[in-house]
Amino acid sequence: MARPKDPSLERDWRQRLERHSHCGLSIAAFCARERISTASFHAWKRRLAARSSPPRPVPPLFVPLHLGSLPHAEGRSPRPAVELELPHQVRLRFDSPPEPEWLGRVVAALAGLSRQEVTP
Repeated sequence: MARPKDPSLERDWRQRLERHSHCGLSIAAFCARERISTASFHAWKRRLAARSSPPRPVPPLFVPLHLGSLPHAEGRSPRPAVELELPHQVRLRFDSPPEPEWLGRVVAALAGLSRQEVTP
């Protein structure tokens, strides 16, 4: 059974780590002065750093969609176009907007995802 969390213990360690960051002593010298083990110092430093670090953002499956015109030959009007720019310099161009379901399968395949992971 896990021990219950003690908020005062966490607060004490946060204050201790803050004192160390301003004292100029090595970790070993600081721990000797505080009468704590260096192993405890490092364990609490890791534990508190993990709690305070923000979660890593998940990269989006899709990136911005740019609607524009494809280059056209002299005398012709510009054709409507869709261009998708994906990660790793992958660019998809379409003369007209593709079906969303088909496009989702293409992007999932390019991203290496199974169809079940992207189907709602």
